[in-house]
Amino acid sequence: MRVLVVDVNFDYKNPMYRQFYTSLMGCMEVDFFGPGYVSRACLEKGIGQYLSENGKYDAILVGTYFVYSSGEKGLRFDAYKVHRHTIPFYRVNDAWQCCGKILEELKKIEGIVKLFIYYEDFMSLPVGDKSICQKLIDCGFYILSWPIEYMKEYSARLMHQYSYLTNNAYKLASEYTANYVPIPLHGIGYHEIFIRNFSDRDYDWCIPGNRAKIYYPERAVVHETLEEKRKKIWDDDPFQTLSVDTIRREHMEWYHFRNKQEKILSWLWGKDKYIPSHPKMNYIAACREQYLESMRASKLVYADCGAGMCFVRKYFEAGACGAVLVAKKVPGMKEMGFIHDVNCIIVEKYDDIINIDKKYTMQELEVIAKNGQKFIMEKHMLVHRAEALSRTIKSIMDGNYIGAFWEDGNYMIKQR
Repeated sequence: MRVLVVDVNFDYKNPMYRQFYTSLMGCMEVDFFGPGYVSRACLEKGIGQYLSENGKYDAILVGTYFVYSSGEKGLRFDAYKVHRHTIPFYRVNDAWQCCGKILEELKKIEGIVKLFIYYEDFMSLPVGDKSICQKLIDCGFYILSWPIEYMKEYSARLMHQYSYLTNNAYKLASEYTANYVPIPLHGIGYHEIFIRNFSDRDYDWCIPGNRAKIYYPERAVVHETLEEKRKKIWDDDPFQTLSVDTIRREHMEWYHFRNKQEKILSWLWGKDKYIPSHPKMNYIAACREQYLESMRASKLVYADCGAGMCFVRKYFEAGACGAVLVAKKVPGMKEMGFIHDVNCIIVEKYDDIINIDKKYTMQELEVIAKNGQKFIMEKHMLVHRAEALSRTIKSIMDGNYIGAFWEDGNYMIKQR
């Protein structure tokens, strides 16, 4: 199978975007087209010329940031902000001047499977982005995005409390079932699997990731509660620094700036779409390694859904690192194969968290950790995502695809 990925060439603090693309290369022939992947001259010739020169492809996968950079943007991004928001391996002018023309060509191309990969957070899908998806569906695209099993309609009260929440993703997945491909980018690479004797781990707990209360209001409280109970917690987490909305003065050397003036303005204003403030790759690499090390060194990993009540990648990473996932229940856990007291521990209240060491013996926790790692390796590796996509493309090519769903951790295709 031959697949062409059309996107801007970027990386991010969270490696799942790039890992998803590279995982496809293990089970199909993949080429890349877009700013940073091919030359400016190639971009200016257009996608039609590229396809005629390189032969037939079975599918074209178009990334979110490519569409944002095209001018078909939602409420949050344009080509300039995408370039500042990510770690770009392309010139912003190439995206600004070429992506729009290429997208218009893509809309007109027929006789090939076309998928738009929406990899932004589904919990806050803006109306403008939903409209983009609908327009692409009208042009023959399928939408590859988060499973509807991940989603639950938010109440008006909750959306009022957290203004960034919307029901647009749920509506999109519900209304366009036959044009929706529910494959999550959440998946584990083999380099993330870690083997270590459970009882030899130095820390009782870690609470990885962003602890900003507006998005994850419970993580900071759990951290404080465990500290009060004198649990041994991993607390060396540079992600907390890289994920905050402002740039601390003592960490200015972690970031790229074009000149001294922008450096000063970033310190005064924080991260701004018109000032380049993406971290340098050496600090990103250190951040990623420390992030994984926090779970490798800990027996128990706490993860929650945040205000959006949605899956986060930590639900998969904890088991991959050989720790016990201690998680708040989110929509889709059963469908994705997570089972309480078998491959994870599902908690409802703080007492359930702080009393785990009283409820479970070390041997029982070790069994859950081993089951969790086995479960991730059998169901939720990136290779499984690539294989699911390959099966989906074949089903679409055969004219049989009418949707897909998840059952006990397995991706199931509905066919005519």
